[in-house]
Amino acid sequence: MLPELLAIAHGFATGDRFLNSLVGDFSAADWQVRDPAGHSPRWLVGHLAATRSRVLALTGLALEPAPWEKAFARGTAAAEIPEDLDMAEVVRAFHATQPLLAARWDILGAAELAAPLGRTLPNGSDTVGGALEFLAWHEAYHLGQLGLMRRLAGKPGLA
Repeated sequence: MLPELLAIAHGFATGDRFLNSLVGDFSAADWQVRDPAGHSPRWLVGHLAATRSRVLALTGLALEPAPWEKAFARGTAAAEIPEDLDMAEVVRAFHATQPLLAARWDILGAAELAAPLGRTLPNGSDTVGGALEFLAWHEAYHLGQLGLMRRLAGKPGLA
């Protein structure tokens, strides 16, 4: 694995390990808790699972998107989430990406990381490698929001 991928790979592996601690004991009502200024845990987990599919595509492995993924794109609202969406399925989809990502980190080369992204991300990145770095941070950011949602649902925090 290229040295510049070590922190990125570690960040995604850490997210995979923490997700169940954050939402594994959620009831149906807990999934609906909202911070008035933010999203529900349903949206956050769906957004993270959908984003991981995009991360895989950046590494050269494009999967068929799950039918629910479009409800969690940037700029979508809770009202766009299908009422009957099984959050256990979404959590499983999130976790299913981890072994695929782990395998991709080992085969990505410097040329792939230096490839132009075709747009500039909020952190100024405009390469595939920069996007992977940004998306590892993005995942950690939303996992932190889930920690807040967990406490708003009346559950103990993790730290």
